[in-house]
Amino acid sequence: MARDGRSDTRETRDERQAPADRSTARTDAGRSFEVPTGGLRLPRTDRREPIALRERVYHLRESEARALAVIGTFRAVPEAELSHLAASSRADLRGLTEQGLIARSTAIVNHQATPLVVLTPEGKALLDAHADAGGARQQYHQGLVKPRELGHDVQLYRLYQMEAARLEHDGGRITRVVLDYELKHDYQTFLHRKDKPEGTTHEADLQAFADARQLPIIDGHLELPDLRIEYETEDGRVEHRDVELVTEHYSRGQMAGKAQAGFACYRAGGGGGHGGSTRTGGTPLDPHHLEALL
Repeated sequence: MARDGRSDTRETRDERQAPADRSTARTDAGRSFEVPTGGLRLPRTDRREPIALRERVYHLRESEARALAVIGTFRAVPEAELSHLAASSRADLRGLTEQGLIARSTAIVNHQATPLVVLTPEGKALLDAHADAGGARQQYHQGLVKPRELGHDVQLYRLYQMEAARLEHDGGRITRVVLDYELKHDYQTFLHRKDKPEGTTHEADLQAFADARQLPIIDGHLELPDLRIEYETEDGRVEHRDVELVTEHYSRGQMAGKAQAGFACYRAGGGGGHGGSTRTGGTPLDPHHLEALL
């Protein structure tokens, strides 16, 4: 099944009967897992179509709309990770940049110059304006935050693809992606809500939020995943998979907490030519392979 719900003739159910092994799963140019775009009222053809926003008209084709959705969902994405969206991905990025919908820059990530793309305020506004109302809407993000965490954050799209492969193999249909930014924001909003009953304890609030979001509390600490993938099972049940990208800076206690929480954990499967030691440089960025830990 393609990400927009259309039949994908490249792969049939019979071809997917062998169980997927998360420890060896990887994506390739012939099969990639994008973010859901069925809720976006944007072009679905290779021909650029006019899209109105406020007093301006943009011109987009399907591959450009899909690129916008990926970039907005994961906030910052390496340019190289978008090449599977279309044979003309460079032209797509150039067109989106010229229209002011994305910004391209080069950041030093784990000692390497890495071309990144992010949504501009106009790009986020376009996605928000053309998303279907109702239900749990996909949240889109603009600009860079916390540059020191880029080495971690720019791997989240690859992390998503790894676990999405597993979920789709098992018959799941992905409906939404939630980043830890969103969960943290929602938690802080809940803690500081105006209608908070007088005398409510922090422990009670912690438990109430954890119960409402189906998040685990381990040793009094709310465990938040790097990303949550929401999906529907073959029999129509609504489920989610919490996924974590582990760095070498995780303590033994942190790893134990993630394991007890039941998160699917991955780590980068090797450095990119600067050696394996990254004690001062963060997680090694290998955009082509992640190893499963749990």
